[in-house]
Amino acid sequence: MADMKYRQILEDMEEGYYEIDLSGTFTFVNKIVCKIAELPEDQILGLNYADYTTKATARRVFKTFHKVFQTGIPQRIEYEIILRDDSRKIIENSISLLRDEQHNIIGFCGLVNDITKRKRLEEQLKENRERFEALFENANELIITTDALGYIKRLNRKVEEISGYSRNELIGKSILVISHPDDKDLYIRFWQQLLKGETPILELRARAKDGRSAYLLASGSVIRKSGKIMEVQYNAQEISSLKKAQQTIESLKNLMSSVFESSPNLIVCLDSSGRVIMANPVTERIFHKPLSAVIGRDVLSLSRKVASFQKNIRDVQYERVPQFLHEVVLSDTSDDVFDVSIYPLVNMSLGGIVLTAVDISEKKHMELQLIHAQKMETIGELAGGVAHDFNNILTGITGNISMLRHTTDEHKREHYLATLENITDRARDLIRQMLAFTKRNEGLPESMSINQAIREVMDMSVKSIPKNIRIKGALSDSDYRVFIDHTHLIQVLLNLVVNAKDAIGDNQNGLISISMHPMVVDKRSMRQYILGSPGKYVRIEVTDNGCGISHDTLPKIFDPFFSTKQKGPDKGTGLGLSIAYNIVKNAGGSIQVSSTEGKGTTFNVILPLCAAQDKGVSPAEKAVQPASRNKARILIVDDEDMLREIGRDMLSLLGHAVETASNGHECMEILKRDEKGFDLVILDMIMPELDGYHTLKEMEKHHIDTRVVISSGFSFEHEKSDFLSNPLIVARLNKPFNLNELSQVLDEALS
Repeated sequence: MADMKYRQILEDMEEGYYEIDLSGTFTFVNKIVCKIAELPEDQILGLNYADYTTKATARRVFKTFHKVFQTGIPQRIEYEIILRDDSRKIIENSISLLRDEQHNIIGFCGLVNDITKRKRLEEQLKENRERFEALFENANELIITTDALGYIKRLNRKVEEISGYSRNELIGKSILVISHPDDKDLYIRFWQQLLKGETPILELRARAKDGRSAYLLASGSVIRKSGKIMEVQYNAQEISSLKKAQQTIESLKNLMSSVFESSPNLIVCLDSSGRVIMANPVTERIFHKPLSAVIGRDVLSLSRKVASFQKNIRDVQYERVPQFLHEVVLSDTSDDVFDVSIYPLVNMSLGGIVLTAVDISEKKHMELQLIHAQKMETIGELAGGVAHDFNNILTGITGNISMLRHTTDEHKREHYLATLENITDRARDLIRQMLAFTKRNEGLPESMSINQAIREVMDMSVKSIPKNIRIKGALSDSDYRVFIDHTHLIQVLLNLVVNAKDAIGDNQNGLISISMHPMVVDKRSMRQYILGSPGKYVRIEVTDNGCGISHDTLPKIFDPFFSTKQKGPDKGTGLGLSIAYNIVKNAGGSIQVSSTEGKGTTFNVILPLCAAQDKGVSPAEKAVQPASRNKARILIVDDEDMLREIGRDMLSLLGHAVETASNGHECMEILKRDEKGFDLVILDMIMPELDGYHTLKEMEKHHIDTRVVISSGFSFEHEKSDFLSNPLIVARLNKPFNLNELSQVLDEALS
């Protein structure tokens, strides 16, 4: 096992690092090895190298290990491994001896790289090289390459055919060996023009081995790498075959264009003035503009988003230093996210830059899914408490209904009815709270009250905390606010509470406390708290008196997939603290942890303060609106008999004429045959056969322009954007709702 002081270095390596004992069993791997093997560390440790290869490959690998053992000389070997899903990868394994402090051989260590893509590229390069060599060798023109001094390095068959010299007779000789004696000065001038970067085309005479002369139309180029001349290439044709040479050059041009156009990534080349001189077809897909409307125009005309990093483009143009922009949106009509590279052309005399962009939308989506998965893990921890709270609510409902049935006392009946209203409000608040936390949002920051966050976490946590643990929250008299996504902050704090609960376990007199403290960070303490800038911050402290964290474990708690929970159904993903760390870091803050084994742990979430904002009056504080006074014909569409019945009764009580439909098909039949016309349709979103979305589509198809109120027990944020922007939709009705809320929505819809 590598020394702990080197562990972080090994973990941060961009190559896979492993250690195995003399029997070939893994004793240590870093995270890159886990990524290559597509297995967590605990499933790799204990495996033998032969467990993931064929027998033939295992024998070949064994021979290499044995050779290293015998000679002590490091070896490198490439071979194929078989993953758990039977897919295969090719790896490159650099093997060295592993010795203990007494210099005894105790195993092997080495570096591992996934070279699957490289091997495929090598095969493609080999094929391209063979194609190029065939083209080079069989070209119907003379091709000669020389070094910078004019000594021949390569030539093709046509040179042998025209000159009469064999290949061996010309390699290493000056190109002047085939020049006509009277044209040597012309050859030298031609060579000098090439070295200057010019591209001359000259008529030259060549002298064959047998003394024959041939007139050639010669051109050439200099191939440079990092400013150094690698070789000079000469192309020449007999004048009679000039047309064929032009066709060959055109083919090469098409090949280069094909490579350029086949790239899946955006490539846009700009001249020194910032105008587009080349762009591949991906440009059309991203910006929804034909190439004809892009070429020759300023790159800033592509979109307003591109215009927003005009300074970056200008800086690269003048400073000749590449810049890289992470997670930017390029199009004005799409939310696709890209990593953008802006770099100058190598040939400084040409000026200009190249802009490339790689679509990382799918990767970004996967990151959001990962955050949501951890969020759902936290919800799983709280599920028992939520179920308990719902059972209490249901008990209260059934109990009060029973008493309503058996009492004739009007005062008591009013009391039971009021209690039922309070209980249903409590159930509705619990559902909304859970829906808000579980939604798959993309992290939209807002000014959020820390007091509000602590209250929500307390409300959600107290339901799942065992009776042996008390949870205590301390609110502040001041309204401290931070700029962060609401559900992300709740997720961070809930994760810390769940971890604290697990740390306390069955111990009696357990205590979890949440408190907040404003703080000012100066330049000196900025480094201590690992913050990006000085200023005013708030520290949210989550403390428990649980088992604490060991000294060895503490540095690893924020590592992805690291978990101290035992294997089994209750094992965590090991992502909670890692995701919490990234959420807080992206909000400009940091997480600090201190712990003592056997005494407890304290997590401090430090976030920058933002100015307090007026959040407006809450719905509960708004004055109750009077019942609807606009009488109308209303069609209520819902697949639940109970909801149609209570909906009819409530609407009738408000004075409306009501009809009902149990699904979208029945709704359409009523609307199509109705002659009087309905003033409003209350449309449930989730129904069998034909749901709300497709019912509205059918209404549009049949030119039915009745106004619609959409109704759902879920958040409306997941509905399709084209649906929510439909002009027929005049209001939204969240379930559950009471008579007063229904009346307010109808007043809005009918006004």
